[in-house]
Amino acid sequence: MDKQSPTLAQQQWDVRVDLAAMFRLTAHFGWDDTIWNHITARVPGSDHHFYMHRFGLMYNEVTASNLIKVDEEGNVLEGPEDVNTAGFIIHSAIHLNHAENKFVFHAHPKSAIAATAMKEIPFWVQDSSMLYGKVGYHDWEGLSVDPDERFRIAENLGDNKCLVMRNHGFLSVGKTAGEAFMNMYYLVRLCEVAIQLNGARFDIDPGPEDIWKLSAKQYEAFSPGMYEWPALLRLCDRLDSSYKF
Repeated sequence: MDKQSPTLAQQQWDVRVDLAAMFRLTAHFGWDDTIWNHITARVPGSDHHFYMHRFGLMYNEVTASNLIKVDEEGNVLEGPEDVNTAGFIIHSAIHLNHAENKFVFHAHPKSAIAATAMKEIPFWVQDSSMLYGKVGYHDWEGLSVDPDERFRIAENLGDNKCLVMRNHGFLSVGKTAGEAFMNMYYLVRLCEVAIQLNGARFDIDPGPEDIWKLSAKQYEAFSPGMYEWPALLRLCDRLDSSYKF
């Protein structure tokens, strides 16, 4: 007997659980910023509705059931009506223009944010090649509260998996929670290494470009999140399983 496909209601709940897990893991890895920054997910069965966290909650307070739902105009469809405007602008830019990316992750990791002031972030070490050729740049426009900035964010992301918002922060996307989370993981690592080597007193060998391209191709066999996400969910369960409720 074939296994039945999950109902739409079950799909929506599963997305809520995955999104809540992303918030908890962000706090665990130290990438949160009190109540600020945001992670969102497209609501299954909708074109332009997405889940985001309730404004004012710490990341370790987010659960599947206390996420709010908003539409493409920033109207709250479920939950308290006080919305983080910058969060809506940044995330709707992706949800409206890159529908294949169902999860959108914006963060200001303190260990890596200095790299956003670099004109271009260099690739130095092997695991950075996961993102080689997949990082775009968006120039700083002040606080992201102008709806018109959405078009520029979407254009600058393009087909990339990550966006460095210069002098601001980071954005990663994915078809799944695991993909978006691991893209952010490797982006943070890329930037941490760049900062660490920025003051090096020794000559640095960036490696040959053809090997960077080869390594990026080789990493395609290990889709981000495919293997890591189940393990990360188990970590969430060990830390505090309340995210699922």
